[in-house]
Amino acid sequence: MKIDGDLLSALVGLMEEDRETMVPTRLSILVYLYFTQHATFPVLQKKLGLTSGNLSSHLRKLEELGLIRISKRFVDLKPTTFAVLTSEGAERVRSQMVRMRELVSMVIDTGSKSDQ
Repeated sequence: MKIDGDLLSALVGLMEEDRETMVPTRLSILVYLYFTQHATFPVLQKKLGLTSGNLSSHLRKLEELGLIRISKRFVDLKPTTFAVLTSEGAERVRSQMVRMRELVSMVIDTGSKSDQ
């Protein structure tokens, strides 16, 4: 399937609009938290297959952006780190998913027309 210039421009535009969260790892963290609202560090690490250092750096960046909140508390006498999606983070993820859905629709429509 050939991707036309408008579709390619739209894809690049989406990536350029939000470089900080369209990084695949950060987007994965945000989408996971969007559906779960919060997760512990070990759960995120296991679900996303990340090293602790890699996950830490991405969580720190997302927290700096105000998209997640990190908290530490004791659970069963063990220190536990939690990541919680903020309302701004939820809105950003929702907006990105809507844009991605629009782009996927464009791809499907373009593919349907080229099949005829």
